[in-house]
Amino acid sequence: MSGRPSDASRLMLRGPKVQYGDGRIVTPRSFDLEDVLTEFLRLSEDARGDFLGIFSHSLTVDIRIALLDRPVSDADADRAYQVNEWLHQLTSCLTPRQRRGAEGEAQLLRDIAIGSQRIGMEGAIGRAVATAAGNTFTSSKQSAVVVS
Repeated sequence: MSGRPSDASRLMLRGPKVQYGDGRIVTPRSFDLEDVLTEFLRLSEDARGDFLGIFSHSLTVDIRIALLDRPVSDADADRAYQVNEWLHQLTSCLTPRQRRGAEGEAQLLRDIAIGSQRIGMEGAIGRAVATAAGNTFTSSKQSAVVVS
């Protein structure tokens, strides 16, 4: 059984804004997390590990952002604590003996995205998902070997 939500509760995320040299700022279109997770489920175990590693790395940047300005507000400290908890779960599921399988890993990503809405970090999670998908899905398709 999949943890995929109904159409009414689909989680839409957005990648990072991009500022070009001419000063234009482009906000990317929203994307449906479930579409990304559908593609994620098709990845090999190694490629899913790469995705989770890239996703986790992006979250470490958000901890730095939350703690960069001094003094650190209670809200930023809470965000950093929550990101640390997510990182703990993500890195422990990368250990071969503790892998959760494709569905379990997809559910973890889904749970993180849902939790991000409660603490105002949906932008960070959108950026992390977009970065991981952009790096993993493209390279996974390029390295696929077709056997006839």
